[in-house]
Amino acid sequence: MRAAVLIVALIACHPTPAPQQPAQTGSGTTGCENVAACVAQADDALHVNDIPRALDGLARACAFGDAHSCAREGVYLVTNPQKDGDRERAVTLLQKACDDNDALGCEKLAPTQTDQIAAQLYDKACGLGDSSACGSFAIVLAHGTGTTADKPRAAQLAQKGCQDGAANACTAWGESYSEGWIGAPDPARASELFTKACEQGDGRGCMDLANVTTDPNEARRLREKACANGIGQACSQ
Repeated sequence: MRAAVLIVALIACHPTPAPQQPAQTGSGTTGCENVAACVAQADDALHVNDIPRALDGLARACAFGDAHSCAREGVYLVTNPQKDGDRERAVTLLQKACDDNDALGCEKLAPTQTDQIAAQLYDKACGLGDSSACGSFAIVLAHGTGTTADKPRAAQLAQKGCQDGAANACTAWGESYSEGWIGAPDPARASELFTKACEQGDGRGCMDLANVTTDPNEARRLREKACANGIGQACSQ
């Protein structure tokens, strides 16, 4: 499940900057000759699950100056290191991408940082148009994790992110209703949003829905789905 999600993340669309001379990638081959060719190599390789060739293509595109390819390579390496030092390399790649204003780089760099820096990175990624980052920022903003709490703004970000298609933002929007961020709690509306988020594969949304479900069998099913989607605490319940 996680590998499939990561491959989807790696296949995400990207900008194409002007070609530059790439740095050495360590493969010892001439390889692709520009960003478009290198990204095409990576995408073609991912479709047949050829991870080494995909990473080579992304590394070369990154060396040509494509920040989004740096982010895509970092996303994979941070959770699926291929050799010693890959986690550190992943953080470097994500930092480089974020410094070049790539939203994915900022969003995925955030969990590797302190709460304060993570909040800043989610805020930046959200401002760059990453709806998922808006959902993550809404959660930390509502609870004042690494930043000053601002529940009204958090609710606005969650609503926008959800309406733009981010499942985790729908979860955050649901929590704004269940916890009453901007008014009296609305459990029915919260359940609707948790259901939407869970159906789209957001583990936190499944867990939130399980917590308000009165049917114990349904709650168990939802916790199993939350566990399968990366919510560790749901795995032991």
